[in-house]
Amino acid sequence: MTQSHFETCVALQIALLNAGKPLEAFDRFFAPSGLMFANDELFANCAEVGRKKQELFISAATSITGRITDLKSLVSEEVCVFKNKSMFSTADGAVHHIDGLCWQNWSQGQIIQERYYDGDRMNALIANGILLDPGSAAK
Repeated sequence: MTQSHFETCVALQIALLNAGKPLEAFDRFFAPSGLMFANDELFANCAEVGRKKQELFISAATSITGRITDLKSLVSEEVCVFKNKSMFSTADGAVHHIDGLCWQNWSQGQIIQERYYDGDRMNALIANGILLDPGSAAK
């Protein structure tokens, strides 16, 4: 069975994230007018704003170890969800561990909406089955 364009794009994005290249993944797959949310609060209203905000965090990293787990896709709706368990080090020697959930809605090979969750909101979504049914976040 051949992969759909959506599945191919998601796989390439995950490969870049796992390789510790989050800005490359963002630049390649985030739609110019895409929206970003953090725990259901608007984080960025377009790719330009989202990249600038993320770049502040990523530029502080001296190394990034990507670790994306629990990828689940709903191909018919071009929706995917995954856990981000990556870590990064900073110049002061501190190691920071990410523990987040990322839900993405795609269209024509680009992310048009990304919702990032952590903490209690992430735990509630997981308990309600989002990793089993990624379409449930869109409802």
